[in-house]
Amino acid sequence: MERRRLLNTGAGFTLAAVAGQTITPSAAHAATTPKAATAPADDRSTAGHRCSGAPVSTYGVASLTAAIVGTTVLGNHAYLVARGQNPTLVGEIDLTTRKLTRTFRLDRGDGGWAATVSGGQVYIGTYPFPDIHRIDPGTGTVTRIGTIGPAGGFVWCLTTAPDGTVYAGTSPRGEVWEYKPQTGTLRNLGAAMAGEQYVRAIAADDQYVYAGTLPRGYIVAYDRTTGVRRSITPEPYGGASALIARGGRVLGSFGRSIVDLAPDGSDAHVIPIPAPERIADAMTVTADGTLYCVGRPSGTVYRREGDTLVKVAAPATGDEHRALVPLPDGKMLGAVGSGRLWWLNLRTGTSELVELIDVGLSGPDPVQSIAYESGGSVHVGGHYSLTTHQPAHGTSKRIRIPGEPKQLRAIGGKVYAAMYPSTEFLEIDPRRGRVRSMGFIENDQQRPTDMAYVPEQDLVLVASAPPAGGLKGALTLVERSRGRLTVHKDVITDQSVMSVALDDRPGHRIAYLAGDTWGGGSVTPTRPDATVVAYDLRRRTVLWEATPVEGNASIQHIEVHKGVLYGVYKRRSGSWFAMDIETRTILKTGKLPSYGEISVHFGQVYASVFGGSVYRLGPIEPGSGEAELVLGGLGDGWYNPPQLAWERATWYAWGVATRALARLRLDPLCPSGTPSQLTAQYEAVLKGLLAN
Repeated sequence: MERRRLLNTGAGFTLAAVAGQTITPSAAHAATTPKAATAPADDRSTAGHRCSGAPVSTYGVASLTAAIVGTTVLGNHAYLVARGQNPTLVGEIDLTTRKLTRTFRLDRGDGGWAATVSGGQVYIGTYPFPDIHRIDPGTGTVTRIGTIGPAGGFVWCLTTAPDGTVYAGTSPRGEVWEYKPQTGTLRNLGAAMAGEQYVRAIAADDQYVYAGTLPRGYIVAYDRTTGVRRSITPEPYGGASALIARGGRVLGSFGRSIVDLAPDGSDAHVIPIPAPERIADAMTVTADGTLYCVGRPSGTVYRREGDTLVKVAAPATGDEHRALVPLPDGKMLGAVGSGRLWWLNLRTGTSELVELIDVGLSGPDPVQSIAYESGGSVHVGGHYSLTTHQPAHGTSKRIRIPGEPKQLRAIGGKVYAAMYPSTEFLEIDPRRGRVRSMGFIENDQQRPTDMAYVPEQDLVLVASAPPAGGLKGALTLVERSRGRLTVHKDVITDQSVMSVALDDRPGHRIAYLAGDTWGGGSVTPTRPDATVVAYDLRRRTVLWEATPVEGNASIQHIEVHKGVLYGVYKRRSGSWFAMDIETRTILKTGKLPSYGEISVHFGQVYASVFGGSVYRLGPIEPGSGEAELVLGGLGDGWYNPPQLAWERATWYAWGVATRALARLRLDPLCPSGTPSQLTAQYEAVLKGLLAN
């Protein structure tokens, strides 16, 4: 599920997509590296000296992306919706010259997963405002037709019926909408299926519009005239990802199966996808009626032969696909989520590939994760990339990786990344540009949420959440030297594992895990309150479980300092607490404007939260007051809850200011800035996050 961020476009620089290429940040963003601060002192008489200089220094775009979501083709042009650009950016690519010919800006939004063509017009469905926009390629005009759901919602899919009527599927209300270009009217056909929050795939024929739902995976047929709907699914097949109505049949990708059935649900054929794949994320049918699909995570194109899928080629390995489109010359066009287009000769199996970042459809990426390495390297995770910055030298290097690195850690000259949605655990050598897979978490997990390193055991701990429709998260133990992953599922009963923190007291081999009763979303929680468990790393068992503060369903992040566990909630957003580990009593509670991640540095406890602010929470002492603002006004360039990557011996941490890599002075004696004001865009982002 997309984690949508408040985005602010800024001056960028062209960044080559190939691993190992060196680039230089724009002079507009580059700054001289500040001199390292001396070891922190507690004497307030030194504050004037400590507080000299700018509290924020920026070093160019943190991560550049050409990632795309919605894709459609009109004539000899492909229309690609960029991911994470605000307001939403659409690129027009000439399929003959393979060049970017035009770009269009919609009036708001972060992107759009849905795209279709009707009557020579291009239609785009967006998020976090669930709008439908129309682009007229002839005049270059862009029109917002209407909004078809609450702020924070998504238009996930669009299709065009034979008569030109456009249909849309949405979340979080799981509705189908109809737009008639001839009359300009919008009609809500209602929710597809009780309990299904997503209409994730959609198709239409002369009589019906078909909705594919998620998480369970039903096909619901709506009569296009009366609006009457009924499920035609013999049984739920797993979450929908693609749907086609063609030749009197309905074909869909659901879970690990391709489903082929009649419009009334009869004569169902269920074709399993090949074992390496988790889903088929794009499908098409050629003029001769042959079904093609592409599998994730391999990126392999398959052709249906009878009730089996036969491998054709793999033009873009290890990537997500947004669309497959048969072209008039007999070739197949593929649109790749990381920002690539390929052309496949179906007869010979040969292919050609174009990087969109090289043709100019790129922009600053909302940041996924960040890590600082002794020696001055700063590693930034973006969509399908790791960018290693050397701020002192003014250079950066971009490495392609398969997916979204939700968490990064720099250990022993290597960078370790926990990936979404594949759950792959990667070891990256940034100096050589090498990427090695250490395996997959799997076990019905999808979203890595936190990571911790136990040096004395050379052990990496990874917290994770299930996909939509699941409640049971996991703790994965990665033995770094042996390359072995051990997964402990449902370690917090019926909760995602959102965060993992290590006991900082000598001799304590305990990890603390924080839960989320919502799991992967789209399912009713079985527990009333989020809990924390103590996990014995020697015995690998749970020692105890506690509810820090009742009435809170989701803990976002925790950290431990001197026997006190600090936590911040996602639901209720921004509530925080400090709990004595031995007695499990609450020492203090408070409220932040939003939620994010907690870190400890030089005995101080910090919370970096959405909205671009960093607060000091502790240490908790007699008479300590509310959370104190240390630095504000950073904007919001984060895709995930904001993180801090601390320098070991200074009051500085690395983070993001809007979308620029930034060195942040976080000396508690030198507060700076004011809390960020929430815009309508940002409020929509947070609503979308809290709906899932």
